[in-house]
Amino acid sequence: MISQRTTKEAQIAGRLLPLARMWRKLADEALEAQGLSAATAWVLTHLGRIGPDARLTDLAEATEIAAPSLVRLLDQLIEQGLVTRTPDDHDRRSKKLALTERAAPIVAASERSLAALRHRILGDIDEETLAITAAVLERMSAATAVASAK
Repeated sequence: MISQRTTKEAQIAGRLLPLARMWRKLADEALEAQGLSAATAWVLTHLGRIGPDARLTDLAEATEIAAPSLVRLLDQLIEQGLVTRTPDDHDRRSKKLALTERAAPIVAASERSLAALRHRILGDIDEETLAITAAVLERMSAATAVASAK
């Protein structure tokens, strides 16, 4: 006989991937007006938080996106005129990344769109349940980081 805990663990694990896929689809739709995808908005938001003179390694760590994938996303954003990549005067092997002036209103609009999406999906959930869910997700994230490092 399968324990109730095992059933609950399987139920949670079974919802993660479909939920992540649906969230990304909804985020892509919410960001369409800004000409962004969930992935490019994620990169822009984190680059804005890091500030000018960010390096690829800093951004990869902040976004948890592998460097080769991140370079492709940055190439798109540079082509759109939203990010600059300039040589680092102190390290010739490195490039500095920064948002352009054109990016600021787009990042702000994407933040508003994503906040509206979060409210649409999570707005009916009480504060206590949200806090517990956030704590559980943090613990799951930490446990998966440890498991993937082995």
